[in-house]
Amino acid sequence: MAILALAETRILVHGIENPLARFQCDEMLRHGTKLTGIVAAEAGNTEHWRAANIPVFQSVRDAMTWVRADLSMVFSPPYAVKSEVSDAIAAGIPIIVCLTEHVPLHDAVMIRHVAKRAGVTLIGPNSSGVMSPGRTKAGFFVEDICWPGNVGVITKSGSLAYAVLAEMKSAGIGISTVVAIGGDVVKGTDFREHLALFHGDPETRAIVLLGEIGGCDEENAATFIRDAVITKPVVAFVSGRSVPFGQTMGHAGAIAERGRGDYQSKCRALAAAGVHVAQDIGEIPRLLKLLAR
Repeated sequence: MAILALAETRILVHGIENPLARFQCDEMLRHGTKLTGIVAAEAGNTEHWRAANIPVFQSVRDAMTWVRADLSMVFSPPYAVKSEVSDAIAAGIPIIVCLTEHVPLHDAVMIRHVAKRAGVTLIGPNSSGVMSPGRTKAGFFVEDICWPGNVGVITKSGSLAYAVLAEMKSAGIGISTVVAIGGDVVKGTDFREHLALFHGDPETRAIVLLGEIGGCDEENAATFIRDAVITKPVVAFVSGRSVPFGQTMGHAGAIAERGRGDYQSKCRALAAAGVHVAQDIGEIPRLLKLLAR
């Protein structure tokens, strides 16, 4: 069954002017994803999509008048994200994946608030997307690095997830869905929402949680796992063990300050909640196989 990105999920793309968006749309078609339309304020450079029978619309409201979309992918520039996401929420699209980096903090706070108030699942900003192999690709992940299977993966970092998925594939372990929540300080959803979705998915038998230093998402996830009684086995890895206090690592939110957000506190919290904490990414497949027995 998987979560969020299902075989029948119909996707609308914003920000096609971005070369990354154009490339990823071609990749989505290669993966068999249902690309239902493209939102482009300017008519230029859209002939390719019209030739592929992908309709192009000037606004998300126009798009939803003619086609049904279950998920919006936003590649728009940082200054345009607030408007694009707000329009998608107003149009009634239930899942929005924002892949844009460097979204202004105030804008991120606002779209998170509006999405939560509307009951919309907002993934990102600065997400690497969502993918259920063999079903739907909505982001940067590709099926070449993973198998379909029964392990759900939630990550802050897309590059870390790539490495872990490759390790799992080498070990013959497949995934139901991979979700990248993004590593910014302010994001639409955190580990907890997706832990609950994976817990309710009958196809997912185990969950991999990939965290990093900074913030309190991992500690919040540990509390949620304990209090919500997540009974499926959870394996976690936290990156940034050797990063000194006060140094940012990769993501805007990946900075450990004294007494908050450091590697040790996250690992202790997860272990206390019954999570199996891996010391390196190579240990993740071994723990999953051990738990499967």
